[in-house]
Amino acid sequence: MASNEHHNEVRPIMDPTKNYEEINSYVIFWGLFFAALFALAVGYLCLKIGQTVDAFAPVSILSMGMAVLFKRKNAFPETVHIQAIASSGTNVLAGVMFILPALFILDIHTVSVFQMIVPIVLGGLLGVFLCVFFRQYFCEEMHHAYPFPSGRAAAEVLSSNDGGKAKLMALSGLLGLGYDFVLNSLGWWREVFSTTTFRWGQVFQQNSKMHLSLDSDIALLGLGYFTGIRYGSIIAAGSFFAWFVMVPLFFFIGGDHIMMVGGKEILLADASTGDVFKTYVRHIGIGMLAMAGVIGLLTMSNVVSKIMKRAIVDMFSRGKTTTVNVLRTQIDLPSSVLGLGIVLTTVLFSIFFHIYYADTFLQTVLAFFIVLILSFLLSVVGISSIAFTGNEPVSGMIIFMILISAVIMTSVGMGGTTGIIAILMMAAFLATTIGVAGNFMSELKVAHLTGATPAKMQLWQLVGVVIAGIVCVGVLILLNNAYGFVGDGALNAPQANAMAAIVEPLMTGGSAQWELYILGAIFAVLLWMIGVPPLAFALGAYLPMEINTPILVGGFISYLVKRSSKDEAESEARVAEGGTVASGFVAGGAIGSLISAVLKIAGVDWFLDAWEKTPEATYLGIVIYLALCVMIYKIATRKRAAN
Repeated sequence: MASNEHHNEVRPIMDPTKNYEEINSYVIFWGLFFAALFALAVGYLCLKIGQTVDAFAPVSILSMGMAVLFKRKNAFPETVHIQAIASSGTNVLAGVMFILPALFILDIHTVSVFQMIVPIVLGGLLGVFLCVFFRQYFCEEMHHAYPFPSGRAAAEVLSSNDGGKAKLMALSGLLGLGYDFVLNSLGWWREVFSTTTFRWGQVFQQNSKMHLSLDSDIALLGLGYFTGIRYGSIIAAGSFFAWFVMVPLFFFIGGDHIMMVGGKEILLADASTGDVFKTYVRHIGIGMLAMAGVIGLLTMSNVVSKIMKRAIVDMFSRGKTTTVNVLRTQIDLPSSVLGLGIVLTTVLFSIFFHIYYADTFLQTVLAFFIVLILSFLLSVVGISSIAFTGNEPVSGMIIFMILISAVIMTSVGMGGTTGIIAILMMAAFLATTIGVAGNFMSELKVAHLTGATPAKMQLWQLVGVVIAGIVCVGVLILLNNAYGFVGDGALNAPQANAMAAIVEPLMTGGSAQWELYILGAIFAVLLWMIGVPPLAFALGAYLPMEINTPILVGGFISYLVKRSSKDEAESEARVAEGGTVASGFVAGGAIGSLISAVLKIAGVDWFLDAWEKTPEATYLGIVIYLALCVMIYKIATRKRAAN
């Protein structure tokens, strides 16, 4: 199996020329069960601590364990599809947990449960259709261009069924679990390495307004290995541009500017570098992301037109068209179903919008075109983001969507509380679409790498997102009744608080930082003109530096492993061996983080706060982190090519 961006051939475990029993009652039951379970568990984590956990690792491990327990003879294809169906439970979370709590935060209680469910379910269905629409391009035609770190890691975990590979995967997975558990639950060493931990670093930051930071989460290191040196470098370059160029520039030029921090007016010169990044520089990244999506969609215009033509032909052929010599692993849902599904879900949302929120037919028409155009545009950004880094900047894209939508809808008379609700419903619809499209493409990459049938995975993802959408809204209502999102003891819901803070002033006469968005858009065009992938650079400029730097470190390790032998076959074998270790780190780290989050919510506090803030804790963390980097390299480079 391919496990690096340079690998030139995919050799799936399931033979594309043979048929397998991939879907049965066992797969459907456990897939939907885990989808509902992780919608509940991860949805709670999302609102409580502001982060999500990828379900693929725990579900894959649980499914493999069940296969042994129940003595399943068809274990591999069943496990692949169980974790794919289960992914629907977390794929829809962005729309529910990032957007809908804003209604309660703004003290709006006139929205029914049905009104909350509709945009989530329709957005989830549209996300699947759009993902399938672009599958062939991202997973097959551009196989060598997009590293898909999460998808490759998942495929490695699922395929670790031979003795040596399974043992190495298990050992690295246990190490990853233990590392992240100690990191997040015990605090024996610092998670984010920063130069500001030390006195010299604080002085340097004070004088230069620059600092360097790196998140030592082991899963990020593993994802970086799969991302590779090229895209890891471009992403890190975007981050360094934001933090080492733009942040100091804002201090140098606008030190006497008055800015708002925490509801208070302060001089920009007195603000922290983090506040300047969040208030100003990050918006340049949002503009870059938006323009990168436009560029990406224009780049794929031939692909889009080809698929649309095929869909139109299929719709009017009434089954007369046939497919010849198409492998099982290349079969998708019919293009006529995709075309009809994309139009129907958007039209149904527009009808829903017209009935509940629009005052005029013009408002409905504008809402229809906004969600239709932005669903294509932002899905391309989301899918590409997942393909590059394994992360998806949903909140940044939705902020852009809210800004555009608010300007357009207020210009035709929409405003007040009804306008706020209308924009949030559009945001929930699009956030779910983006989240599903991006994350499900990673699953389809797993299908491509393992030999699963895409069409079967797609059909049951449609079922999964409907069930998960209903469950997630139910979870949201229960959590609101139990904890609420405002006041003492309330759930934090950080993304929803940000959305509420943005949409309310926009719908009541406020303004946005358009100059920064335009600046970012222009910079993205310049990057494209000189041949630099603007989306990868934009991701670095938008995401915090500490998330981007470990991607660069992991990519550099894979580069060293690739160059460790002059023999091409041996080099590829070594890269694959390192990929097995990196996959174990990703899977184990995800499970360790989930355990730590559950303990934190349960009130179990073993964390050494005072020690974790000391320079000694940082030194210890650096030593252990470097040891893990060396471990990947040493294990990978001992591999010899098979004769």
